[in-house]
Amino acid sequence: MAATPSTRGWRSIESLGQATRQLPEGVLEELDFLAVVLMSAGSMPRGEWPFLIQHVWQQIYFTAVRQAYLFTAVGAIIGVLTAFPLIVFRIEDPHLLGRIMHIMMYHQLNPILATLFVAGLSGAAITAELGELRANQAIEHLVAMGVNPHSFFVLPRLAGMAVSLPILVLWLNIGVTVGAATMLSLYQNVPPTVFFRMCLAELNLGSLALTGGMVVMQAIHVILVQTSRAFRVGAYVDIPRTLPSAFARSFIGCLIITLLFSLVRYG
Repeated sequence: MAATPSTRGWRSIESLGQATRQLPEGVLEELDFLAVVLMSAGSMPRGEWPFLIQHVWQQIYFTAVRQAYLFTAVGAIIGVLTAFPLIVFRIEDPHLLGRIMHIMMYHQLNPILATLFVAGLSGAAITAELGELRANQAIEHLVAMGVNPHSFFVLPRLAGMAVSLPILVLWLNIGVTVGAATMLSLYQNVPPTVFFRMCLAELNLGSLALTGGMVVMQAIHVILVQTSRAFRVGAYVDIPRTLPSAFARSFIGCLIITLLFSLVRYG
């Protein structure tokens, strides 16, 4: 029997209510997981700190240093694409161009794009790695040996990603600025030095601190979602199901974080 329009409408409202209710529950669950990770850091013996520092550096190296060329190249392409609408609408005022780059790219789109890359590359790899360890009960064996899985697996990745994502956003900003400056110089006769100066002039300590805080929160959110989902894996067949849901949850959460910070910045 086909559902009537009113029935479908009530089902849609019910689904929306369930999704709305799940949002604060997910936030509380994430904060609880973060508290467990921070408590594990406080209880770490002094002899384990060199191990933590080494693995934090490894996370930074594989996420931020080795991906520098990729993010800079992608940023240059995005910069070229960003310049095309400016060229079409013949926006030639360097001050206005700097404002557009400052508002649209540096503080909103570029952090979102960097988070998208990180959640899809490093985040998915972390979920798959920890999910496999969970499925073959390696994590349980480490717990039986007295190893805290939160300080051993989550804390180094959390600290490393909190440092790596701002660096990746910086590479992306450099690429976007160079790509846009090149196109505007060719088609609008805007000198690159003037464009660079206007872009830097719009930056200030307050805006940089706000964007930096937003990016760090996004990095923490990505790691918490990816690792907590991985810890729920019960068998190998759960890993392919966990990866897309963890990626979607990470990205949606980062969008919400960006929206909240934008409301603080411009609201």
